[in-house]
Amino acid sequence: MKLTKNGLWVILIGVGILLIVLSPQLRLRWDLSEEKKFTLSESSTQVLQSLDGPISIKVYLGGKNLPGGFRRLEKALLELLDDVRAQSPQRIDIEQIDVYKTYPKEKDRQALIFYLDSLGIPPTNVVNQEDGQQVQQLIFPGIVIEKSDRQAAILLLKGNKLTSPQEVLNQSIEGLEYELMQGIRQVQDNRERKKIGFFLDHSKVPAIKQLDLIAQLKKSYDLYPVDLSQSLTLDGLDAICVIQPSIKFSMEDQYKIDQFLVQGGKGIFFLDGVRIDTLEKQGLIVTPQDLGLQNLLFQYGVRLNSNLVKDAQMSGAIPLAVGNFGNQANLELMPWPAFPLLNGNPNSVITKNLDAIYGHFVSSLDTIQSGQNLKRTALLKTSPYTQVQKTPATLPFSASGKEFDPAKYQGGSQVIAYMLEGKFQSAFTNRILPTEKLAKPFQAKTDQPGTLIVVADGDIPLNGIDPSTKAPLPLGFDTFAKHTFANKDFILNAFHYLLDDQQALLARNKNVRLRPLDKVKVKEEKSFWQGINLAIPISFAGIVSLLVILYRKKKYNA
Repeated sequence: MKLTKNGLWVILIGVGILLIVLSPQLRLRWDLSEEKKFTLSESSTQVLQSLDGPISIKVYLGGKNLPGGFRRLEKALLELLDDVRAQSPQRIDIEQIDVYKTYPKEKDRQALIFYLDSLGIPPTNVVNQEDGQQVQQLIFPGIVIEKSDRQAAILLLKGNKLTSPQEVLNQSIEGLEYELMQGIRQVQDNRERKKIGFFLDHSKVPAIKQLDLIAQLKKSYDLYPVDLSQSLTLDGLDAICVIQPSIKFSMEDQYKIDQFLVQGGKGIFFLDGVRIDTLEKQGLIVTPQDLGLQNLLFQYGVRLNSNLVKDAQMSGAIPLAVGNFGNQANLELMPWPAFPLLNGNPNSVITKNLDAIYGHFVSSLDTIQSGQNLKRTALLKTSPYTQVQKTPATLPFSASGKEFDPAKYQGGSQVIAYMLEGKFQSAFTNRILPTEKLAKPFQAKTDQPGTLIVVADGDIPLNGIDPSTKAPLPLGFDTFAKHTFANKDFILNAFHYLLDDQQALLARNKNVRLRPLDKVKVKEEKSFWQGINLAIPISFAGIVSLLVILYRKKKYNA
């Protein structure tokens, strides 16, 4: 049967309508980007395939007047959520909320702000241009994931605040997939919960200063207090954590830790290399501190130094009296080099794209030659402008705020945290064992790889206390600068690396490179490219029109 011209048009229109109807069900896309930023990692696909029920995701980043950088973050988030929904075997409901449109009343909006802030999504205040005027606007860069009675809040705006705002947003885009997957993992019911043991008998840190860390870890892990002196072994635990110990570890305690690591255990030690005491409100006395763990770490190839590292370029500030204002002391925030701001290793999935970590009275770590075949990775470092002060020493408050003297700060970048990975060999090999009654036979080495992270600052995992309400503050929050540093993110990433499938952290390895326009060329060649963009479409339309006219003239004049 010969197909008529009208029949062909009917078929084409029918196919077009069919494609329009089926298009919401079909999702075809080829990722041609260099960084493969539009492709979910294998670990993310596994997380989605393990979902055992529907979830809902509320997106609070939205609105008509978002600045350009936040619009890019919003676009990347919505594209990621579309991919996640397409690859999930369970239903995922996504709701985007324009806060100013959904909550037009100030009272309702303030209630929402309080609710989101309590979940860990504080608003970000930005200045936007509207009709030639600068207008302040609150933006909520976060999502809330819900599944049955479980809930997880995810802050999307994360990055090193010491870099430019554009780079912070770019780093946030790089971490979107990882943050989203961590939130989905939190609301799942069918995941295995690992066990972390905390050594309580060696530390005098008040429980209230550990509340924020414990609350965050309990969302993903089971926590157990451990009295090392009463425990024959550390069997049954997946990881151990030591926070600012002040009581010396006995040889028996060291032996139990050693055997735990040799058998493939994981651990994080937050240690102080020095002891700090106040000297009649005039300053501080810094003295060496022997925790008993120095010898054990030395055998593994890391040395905890009994020194104080001061950073003149990147440090926190403390209020000091700089004179009198009438009959009142005039207090001002002055730089305090003993509170360095630490940078993460950009090549490690634990510390990539993290904001600075706030340190208090840190010491340095060195690597040494040992018989251990362990991989050693530096995680936290200071700036190059440091002064390494040997102990015992004094640290007067009057030294704060003085003009930076480069000649006194030439210590170079100091490593504050190392990660040791591999098959640990016992530090007690060819030595007399510290106890006669052993719960298990001594093992010099095994085929199980272990991991140990050593941080030369016991204050990093501790939250502050509000002086007025006596309530715990968020971990990493600086009460003077009113800024929350990345202490919590660093610790949570470290535990995720130790205890979870490390493939999940590979999503943090995504790189979304910034390709900004050359501003000089834009200025010099502006008229040329404007002309090109205007001339080419007009010329193309003119050529097409001319061809149509010639075709019709030839057809109807024939």
